Parts: sequence; C-alpha cells; structure tokens
Amino acid sequence: MTLGRTSHRLTTLENKQIRVGFCNQGARIMYFYLKNDSNDPVNIALGFPDIADYARQDSYIGATCGRYANRIAGASYTDLHGNKVLLAANEGQNLLHGGPDGFDRRTWMVMEETATSVIYALSSPDGDQGFPGAFHTIVRYEVAGNSLRCEISATCDAPTIVNMTNHSYWNLSGRFDQSAADHELEIHADQYLPVDEGLIPLPGRADVAGTRFDFRTSRPIHDPSGTDPSYDHNFCLTGKRGTLRKIATLYHGASNRKLTLSSTEAGLQFYLSKHFNATMTAQNGDKLHPQAGIALEPQTFPDSPNRDDFPAPFLLPGDTYSHIMVWRVDS
Repeated sequence: MTLGRTSHRLTTLENKQIRVGFCNQGARIMYFYLKNDSNDPVNIALGFPDIADYARQDSYIGATCGRYANRIAGASYTDLHGNKVLLAANEGQNLLHGGPDGFDRRTWMVMEETATSVIYALSSPDGDQGFPGAFHTIVRYEVAGNSLRCEISATCDAPTIVNMTNHSYWNLSGRFDQSAADHELEIHADQYLPVDEGLIPLPGRADVAGTRFDFRTSRPIHDPSGTDPSYDHNFCLTGKRGTLRKIATLYHGASNRKLTLSSTEAGLQFYLSKHFNATMTAQNGDKLHPQAGIALEPQTFPDSPNRDDFPAPFLLPGDTYSHIMVWRVDS
C-alpha cells in the first residue's frame, strides 16, 4: 500500500486483451491499448506524451472530474436551506468541471495497487472552489478480460453537491490525426437537453426523434451532407438511475472495433472534440485533428443544483455518493 504520495506516479494494468495506463495526477486514464494476435497493440484513448502537457492544454483528457463535472450556471446554487452558495467560476460566469482547480488538477494519493486494480483517494476541504463541507472521494479502476471498470465513491461532512465522471476521449481507429466523426454511435436516450450559447441547459427537455440527436439506433456521427457536426450535449438516459446498464456504443467500421459503455448515472454528455490542433501531439506523435476524440461522460445532468426537474445532485452527511462506469472493447 502506498500512502501520501505527492509526486506523479504511473500505473499500468494489463491482461491478455488490454493494457491500460493511469496517473495519480487527476486519477486519469493515460492510454487504453487493445492487444491483438499480431502483437501490434493499438491505443484508443487520447493521451499526451508528457504529464505536464495535461495542465497546459486544459482539456481534462482522461481525468476524473469533480466535485461537480460539467457546468453550473452563474457558478452558484441555492442549498437545501435556501442559502446561496457561491462557487469559483472558470468558464465566463459559469463553473465547469469543478472550477479552476478541479480534481483533474490534483495529485491523488495512490492507496493500493494490485496486478489488476489501482485505487486513488483525494480529500477536498470545506470551501474548496466554494463547495461546502470536507469531502473525501475514492476512485478504483480494475481490468478484467476486455473491460475496464471504474468505481467512484464520496462522502462529505456537510450538505454539498456532487457529480463525478471520467473525461476520456476515444478514437477507435487509433489515429488521433484523423477525425473521429466517422464513428457510429448509439445512445440509449429518448430525450436530450437543448442548451444556450454558454452550453447551459434551457428549460425543459427535447425529444431526439426527428433530430440530429437521435442516436437510438447506431448511426454515423458525421452528417451525410458534409456539414461539420457539433455536439456538446447531455442525453437523458433511459433506465433507472443507480442501476448499472448499457448506455452507449461507439463503433468504428474500418477497424471493426466497438466500445460499449455502461453506467449507473442518469445522463451522458456527448462531446465531439473541436478544440484540438496540430500544435498538440498524442503519445504516438500524431498531431491532433480538431475532432481527434469523442468524450462520452456519464453524469448527473449539468446545472442540476439549479433545476428541480433534474436528477438531484445533493449529498448529505452520512450518505455515500456512488457512480460505476464500465468500458468494454470488442474487435
């Protein structure tokens, strides 16, 4: 067991089918290699060549996001007692992925490593980024066969809000110098959340039927007309929150690779990257295409603290927050 590590530490978990790399800086996934019979493994999860690149590029690549992933309008909310809580804004007037010093920027403690699992822990003091209560969270990754499982749990000594996820970017071709918009995507959702220009959800929910947001059956992400697609939206998942269930499938026809994502959460943020550029390079030296990766982030809905009609994000003393994600790859 390793406690209290303050330096960056890399961990590799592997078996006959996959090899996955992690770092305690951000409790992040660094790479996800698929092994094959020709002994030519392919990495399908975007990562940078150097640890320092992650902080410089600020794209949350592979990281654990918290305390609150996604956005909170006005970087504030009203707590359960009617008091206004002010948070640290880092995207205009809004909070994004936990604030300017979110969990993705923290050096987590490595609590335990085995041949198949690694456990990270982080403590966040009362008032950290404006969030109330002393908050403690654990992230456990485990490889088994062709799957990677992530279990996130958290407690707090005062009423607070929580929404934690993993922010990996996927490209099943293994070519991060090419657009991932040629992938096919299926999302188990009948509705999505329209957003304003700041990507804050507008009132209500919208049906996906008859729109470009209809991924109920697998289809290409790109528009057949050649229009450049833009997606950074939350999908309202079917099934019961708290139940581990399949929520999305990503498929790349040319390589015949498929990624299946399961989660216990209520929403899925689908983001097709558009901000990468050729000054950034992947671990293999590829200069990044703007649409190099696809982020599929299971979560509570964005801005839930300010929306009574959204899944509740509140965590009370004595309760435990829990979120499970499983990625399974087939090729």
